[in-house]
Amino acid sequence: MKRTALLCTTTVVLVGGSLAATVAATAAPSDARTHTLSFAAHTIASKTSGSRLVEADRLVKSGSTIGYSANTCAFDFAAHTAHCEVTLARAHGQLRAKATINADTGALSGSVVGGTGVYQGATGTVTGGPGAKPDITDITVHWQR
Repeated sequence: MKRTALLCTTTVVLVGGSLAATVAATAAPSDARTHTLSFAAHTIASKTSGSRLVEADRLVKSGSTIGYSANTCAFDFAAHTAHCEVTLARAHGQLRAKATINADTGALSGSVVGGTGVYQGATGTVTGGPGAKPDITDITVHWQR
């Protein structure tokens, strides 16, 4: 069964100091089934500055590189957590997520908040925890669009 969804394209124009917006709607197929992607994120580079962390990872599944990620995190030292914005770059688009990491256990959880390409309009969840080595995090993403 094919489903269709209404996709909206918004154009914003600044005219003489005022904001004007137009919305165009088009029908496009929807892929409402849930997809699961599990992988290990291997840290490539990491830089901290105060309460901020910027990190890049190589995403590995069954021994093969399936993509890369760029992460920006803000630490909440009182709560022992880090709040992160993550972009997963893969062959057919980018998937974006927001996640919270427990600094004591390494457990992470969060939400898929969109993407580009095949991930445009994606929603879902992300979970994970420490991997086999200190520079590896095991991650599972459940998403749909």
